[in-house]
Amino acid sequence: MGQVLSFDCFDWLMPSAEKARTIYYGNAKEKAVHLQPAPPGSLLVIGHITLEVPRATPTQIFYGYGFGLPRAASKYRNELRFSAGPTQLRFHVMSEETDDKVKPSVESDIGLDGEKGYLTLRGNLKRPDPFFSEGEDPQDNEERLGDYTQAQQWPGNFSLWVDDVRCPYDTFSSVRRQFTRDLTVDTFEPHFAGEQGLEIRDPWAKNRFSVEEAPPHLSDALRSCGPKPALGQTFNTLAVINVQYVVKAATAIAAISKFYSTYLQAATDETPSSCTVHFSPVKDFHQTLTFVHDEAQPPSSGPGVICMYTRTEEQFSKAFKACSGKPGFSGTSVAHGEFKLGFCFDPASGQAVAPLKHVIRSPTHPECPVQPLE
Repeated sequence: MGQVLSFDCFDWLMPSAEKARTIYYGNAKEKAVHLQPAPPGSLLVIGHITLEVPRATPTQIFYGYGFGLPRAASKYRNELRFSAGPTQLRFHVMSEETDDKVKPSVESDIGLDGEKGYLTLRGNLKRPDPFFSEGEDPQDNEERLGDYTQAQQWPGNFSLWVDDVRCPYDTFSSVRRQFTRDLTVDTFEPHFAGEQGLEIRDPWAKNRFSVEEAPPHLSDALRSCGPKPALGQTFNTLAVINVQYVVKAATAIAAISKFYSTYLQAATDETPSSCTVHFSPVKDFHQTLTFVHDEAQPPSSGPGVICMYTRTEEQFSKAFKACSGKPGFSGTSVAHGEFKLGFCFDPASGQAVAPLKHVIRSPTHPECPVQPLE
């Protein structure tokens, strides 16, 4: 006699949308912070991260081709901007590529159009060959990278959500021979979708990126607040979902949490070893900046710049007034829509607890990448 199927069995075979998410991601993963609504008081969005790099060409290959990030316009000649959803990765190029063989060799090898910043048809037709990916001349590869001391290191890592993780795997494999080291250094079990996640490091081995596929039901929300591609095209990298910043002193965590909640009017979550600052560019898109404690973290004197936008003009005005006159503050007026802080400081002592430079902007600032919901 055949077995009678229960209602629970039919619910598994034809689940509701909410049930499907629970089945797909699992009960534990369903509680992941980036699948939950951002709390009240969240800031709007991480606008950009700025770092210094030695040379322009390897930066264009790594970010523009490897991650497939579209170039954004910059008013500065020595700056490169790449858009990962609403968040830009900006790079100050520290030295000129004066050697005649640096750019031409790259353009010849992989078909990079130096002016347009992307690969030619010939370059796109080349497929990665993991068995023959070594550069022909390691010395040329090193010259192409420039002075390693000019590559600024972020004390932590960046988490990126992509549409298809196979794309960065292919592209980084295809440019492996242009560099002196592997760019894909590890894989991990993905949290939400796809066959695997990738651990990527930049050409100077200074910065790391955790790359995995975004939850499929969030793809439309993520794409809605990113740059608009040309007709018939899509961008594979959808968002910078989390920026991690590691601090050495355990006492810094509480001070950083207080700094953001008191002076920047931001929603934060604090544990003894971490502080999470919340952002929400659009509904269902929950972005975070996470500070974590690690005693093994070497001291960092110049980790770069982070720009963040407040959700409302009122939130910006309160933050401006709270920070005015405090250590590291620079700004003219609330009407200007921007002020800067030289570091995170302890609200109790005024002492620096993290040397991270901040640019704080109003949602009315002309560079704001998204419009806040009412």
